Amino acid sequence: MKIFLKSHFILLLAVMTQGVFTWSYFWFIGFHAWGHVIYSIFIQLLFILGYLTYCWIEDYKLYHWIQSSDDTTRLIPSFGTSYFSKRLHERIIKEKEKADRKIVESEAEIKERVTFMNQWVHQMKTPISVIHLMMQDQDDPVFQDMRKELFKLEEGLKTVLYSSRLSMFGKDYHIESFPIAPFLKELIKENKRLFFQFNVYPHLKETEERSILSDKKWLKFAIEQILSNAVKYSTKKANRVDLKVEKVNKRVLLTITDYGVGIPEQDVRRVCDPYFTGVNGRKYHESTGMGLYLAKEILGKLDHKMTITSEVNKGTTVCIDLSK
Repeated sequence: MKIFLKSHFILLLAVMTQGVFTWSYFWFIGFHAWGHVIYSIFIQLLFILGYLTYCWIEDYKLYHWIQSSDDTTRLIPSFGTSYFSKRLHERIIKEKEKADRKIVESEAEIKERVTFMNQWVHQMKTPISVIHLMMQDQDDPVFQDMRKELFKLEEGLKTVLYSSRLSMFGKDYHIESFPIAPFLKELIKENKRLFFQFNVYPHLKETEERSILSDKKWLKFAIEQILSNAVKYSTKKANRVDLKVEKVNKRVLLTITDYGVGIPEQDVRRVCDPYFTGVNGRKYHESTGMGLYLAKEILGKLDHKMTITSEVNKGTTVCIDLSK
């Protein structure tokens, strides 16, 4: 009703102005038969009210649809039988069909791009595996440096793979219940090369068994990104990273604490922004600015909240609320 009145405000104002003009005109010409004047104004108002009532009945569905705020607004109903409502309905249907076609085309392009990236990453993994096999019996320092660079390459490929898949997250996840402690032990075992190369080792605090609801694959990648950052910025300053699972007020919390260089206060709020490297990234040249961004995006899609606290030269703590 509010939109209807606003859309006809000029008409109502014009009628009122005309009424005032009519009354003033008869007054100045000396015609004081006010009964006739009031009668003519009344008839005019009656016609206007009849017209507005007709418009309201004809276009009620249109105004109701405009004011509706729920998701059913994507389902476009018939707006009424007036000429304007019919033309508007036809135009909106056409525009919606165009928008739907663009959405389908965009999704197809994204899917094609993701498929291409998946194939490319898997093709790149083959020569990397071959190089690892060629170097497995070599202990010279040169080969150790090559292993570090290969690890960076593998990590980069994994980042590319998961960042491309992130756009299709809704079609590529499976929520299940699983115990967190064995999951973390397996994750640590799979990333032992990272810990050996940087001489920083994880310490998992044993707690009573806790089960969580999440997607193993995506959660594993998110935690790996956090661990990777913790290890890189701890090397030559500390030799351990602590992982602790505890229950606080019915919430299951995973805390990852390193004792490395820490994050400057001005950077803490921005470390999860894409491509943000900050002071540490420019100083140590180890940051791509994507690890924590992907971790936070993935955890957010899994309904796990991530918070970061840090102090320069004392370390960083990342807390993940695994409750759901």
